Amino acid sequence: MRDHHGNGHHHDHPSPDDPIGTTGGHGMLVFGHEVIYFSHLPMFGVPHNYQVLLEVGLDEDVREVLRLHRHVFREEPYDTFDPVPFPMAELDPAGTGPRRTSITGNILCGHFERRAKGEPPLARNVEVRIERFVQFTQLDVDARATGDGTLEYLCFGHGNQLYLAHAISGWPSFDQILEVRAVPGTATNRLGEPLPDDATTMDKFFREHFTTANRIDIGGRSDDLDHRLASREVADGSLFATSPPSGFHGFNVQLEAEREVYLEVRELAGPMP
Repeated sequence: MRDHHGNGHHHDHPSPDDPIGTTGGHGMLVFGHEVIYFSHLPMFGVPHNYQVLLEVGLDEDVREVLRLHRHVFREEPYDTFDPVPFPMAELDPAGTGPRRTSITGNILCGHFERRAKGEPPLARNVEVRIERFVQFTQLDVDARATGDGTLEYLCFGHGNQLYLAHAISGWPSFDQILEVRAVPGTATNRLGEPLPDDATTMDKFFREHFTTANRIDIGGRSDDLDHRLASREVADGSLFATSPPSGFHGFNVQLEAEREVYLEVRELAGPMP
């Protein structure tokens, strides 16, 4: 069991049904508007060495709580999910075992391990339906940042609700989620020809053909905290369709960062476990 002070997620228990040892209290960031996403809060230590993005379903009463509540922690203006321990391997879309379809736990204001003592959850015993596996990556706990890596992000969402998640590779690193928008007039096909980029068309593109995250690199930037994307900055995205229809394999578009949803450094850049 690892402590609650930025050094590890709590209630990690081995399980006879989890032979590779991925069972734990896998805390997750909660974010989104029309569509709700969960992002696992990763670390370079077993069993939390996974970068996972999920599109989830919540009952309407829980969604209403998320819409209406006001954040009480100025330094942590986000919500997190504290689940009943489960094997992370059950979220692997390429896994050989049973695929998990739901997770249960509490939703809290701020970081689930750093909230004020006695602060009640926003919602208890919430059953979260897993609608889509957006990204599942197992991190190499022995990987080290080389200093010459290129800054990369994972792009996901729908046309009217897009996000970039920093692609985590080697220690030290950082966990970052940005809300972004497609810059009007910048969408082109692979030949550089302009594409219609009105809100309806862009949303249709993403809903029908971009079901998993796209990895994009930010040219000319090294993969470190000081060079991360910030609000109002623009990046060039080359997006590949998950299930392309005939004649359509993706498109290029500029993405502008509108706001930083989440940034965590110490759990990925502190002392190695």
